[in-house]
Formats: sequence, C-alpha cells, structure tokens
Amino acid sequence: MPFASGRMEYWRRIVLLFGILVGIGLFFYVTPSIVSVTAIDWQKEQAGELKSFSGYISNEKKRLNQLPPEDYIKEKSGGKLTLVDDEQWSNFFHEVQLASNGEYAHSIYGNRVSEKDKDDFWKPTGPVPVFFNPDEFPFGQWGLSFEEYEQVYIKAAQGDTYLLLKYEDYQSTVSSMYSPYRVAPGWLYHPYRVYGIGVMAVGLLLYIFLPRRKNKPDDITYAVSNLTAGDMVAVIFLVTFYGLPFLINGGTVQSLTYMWPISAAMWFLALFGVVMLYYSARYASFRIELTKDALYLITYKGVRELRFAEIESAGLVTLRNPGWFRKLFMALALFSFFGGRSSPQPVGSAVLAATAAYGGLELGNQGRPLYIWYADQWGGTIIKNFNRVTDAIRSAGIKVNQEPREIEGFSMFMEGF
Repeated sequence: MPFASGRMEYWRRIVLLFGILVGIGLFFYVTPSIVSVTAIDWQKEQAGELKSFSGYISNEKKRLNQLPPEDYIKEKSGGKLTLVDDEQWSNFFHEVQLASNGEYAHSIYGNRVSEKDKDDFWKPTGPVPVFFNPDEFPFGQWGLSFEEYEQVYIKAAQGDTYLLLKYEDYQSTVSSMYSPYRVAPGWLYHPYRVYGIGVMAVGLLLYIFLPRRKNKPDDITYAVSNLTAGDMVAVIFLVTFYGLPFLINGGTVQSLTYMWPISAAMWFLALFGVVMLYYSARYASFRIELTKDALYLITYKGVRELRFAEIESAGLVTLRNPGWFRKLFMALALFSFFGGRSSPQPVGSAVLAATAAYGGLELGNQGRPLYIWYADQWGGTIIKNFNRVTDAIRSAGIKVNQEPREIEGFSMFMEGF
C-alpha cells in the first residue's frame, strides 16, 4: 500500500542545519590581513619629539628635533621611502589624507576608518589609519612586504604628501578574546558577515516554508507544537555550543587552527543539537496508518509494515532513565550544592532525570520488540489519536496488557521505526 514517506521533514532540518553551520562560520570569519594607510605630517612629528607627559625629554629626541627636515624624514623612515607617480595616484593620496585627518564626510574612504577612531569618547589627537585589502592597490610595488610588522613610507613624486603603509596579519594578531586596538571597520574586518546572515536566513525560511504534508483530523502523528519546541531547543543548543568557539577564539580560521582544542570540546557538545534535529526529523515525518490487516509505521526513511498476524504480544510500558544515569545526575547536583553554588538548576535537573518516565506501547514479534512512545515524561500524550492504534490491535484479537511494565533505557535507542 503506497504512502508518502515524509522525506521533506528530513530535508527541512538538513537545510536548517546547513544554514547554521555555514552561516555562523561566515559570520565570524575575519579577513586574514589588512593594510593600514596613515597620513604623515613630518613637521608635527618633528615638533612632537619635544612633547612629554613626564616633562623628561631624552637627548636623542632633542637631537631629532634639531635635524634638518630632510634628514629627519630620512632617519625616521629608515630609508624605506618610495616615490609614487602622483599624476596617476593623486586622487588616492588626496582622499586618504582627508580620511586620515578626520574629514570622513569629505572623503570616499571615510568608511574605512576604525569605528573606535570615530567614537567621540576615543577622539584621536592625530591622523588615523585608513584600511584597505592588500590586493586593492599595488602596495607591493610601492615597497611594502606582506609580512607582519612590515611598513614603508610613500610620497607623491611631485608633492609633499607622505603616507605610512603598514601590513597587519590578523591571523596572528587576532586570538582568543583579543584583537588589536584599532581594527578595520566591520565590513572589512568581517567581509562575509552579511553572507553569513543571508545563509542563516535562507536556512530558516526554507525550514518554515518548505511544503508540508497537510495533516488530517484523524491522523496518528506527533503534535506539531511538541516538534517545533524540540527544534527550537536543538537550534539553541547547536548555536550556543557551535558558535561559542568562533566568538571566544576571535574568528573562524582561529577556531580551526591553533585554538582547535577549545573548539573540539565545544563542538562535541554541539553534536547533541545535531542529534536532537535528527530525531526531530524522524518524529516530524512519523505517522501510523491502519488497515484491516496491518499497521504501517511511516518516517522519512520509508514505510515499515507490521501485520497484526505477526504480533505475538502487546502491552503498555513505562520507560525510566537508566539507574547509573540518574545516580550520575544526583552526584553532580550534590557536588554542585556542596561546592557552594546557589543556583537550584543542578538539583532540578537531577530530580527531572530521576523522575522522568515515558509511556509507550511494546509490540512483541519475531526478533526485537518494537516500541512506540506516545507519552512524554510528564504523562501527556504526544501522539494524536493514538487510541486508534490500541483499538485496532484489540479488534485484530490481540490482548493489550494495561498494567504498565517498567523498563530502563533511553527512548532514542529503543525505537521501532
């Protein structure tokens, strides 16, 4: 007898999972390197040699202050000075100088300044860096080596405008809970953040709007509200433990390289969110169809037929968590309590683990028993119209034992569909 398998419920959660995994990775990705360009006013630089908060000025600073301007520039630049064709790059020099000196609204590069430099609280007292990707301009041809801490000065061949170029390797300077004081603005620092948000949004929208099978009033299925709540818990769990390493370690690449032990521990916990989504897909696609001779268990995997003639016994069961699991939770709760923790959450979790009991129907046939869990740990029925199943079994002449038999285990490992 042909039945729709409910495979769409599986793909609904696959695209949601894909959106979270890929979207978060893109969201936290940090550009590997950047070039900062700062306007230099050598006259102010030389005058500044005589400024000191403590009032003490070294002989070296006094000597630098007394040098001729050409000698001062040569000594401070260390000979790393490149003349640039000002006819070709005059606009670049002009716009960078405006942005570096705080005239953000008048420069096309006004959006390339660090957000901290634009904050009135941290108002800069001199020129600030303007940030570019290393491949935007021929920085290498202007003498800049693409190695951390490398720098070079450039000057317009026919003008008096000087710029300082610095190469910044974010892969080595951005680390766990740390980033340089001045970083590029967000759209350069996190170049794929918008794409990450888009991927997560698409995954969520597909999860919501992919076509669903329209349930009928007499369908034997899990309640949609319970499934949606389960998906929400899974997503919260997954986003928290999958996303934390990116946040803590400073970026996507950092989490996958030298900070991988922290990531591995967190991502192991995130696997539980994946497992929750997997079982949610099974429950969402699950339904029972009845005929005169058999019942059919339907999931995204396909259809399993169980003929009434093959059922040897039927009875109600109550499933509790294994004894070692309940004792473990209680031990953790006591350890937390005697450790001085004031939150009642560990004790509450232990009590829930110890008292949780799921209601189910055990169908004995040749081989492994088949379990259908129809009641949650609070005794509420989670499969609508489940009474139709027990009525059909009785109508087939099979006695259903109404005295619940208590067993131990985890429901996810004791399913028959």
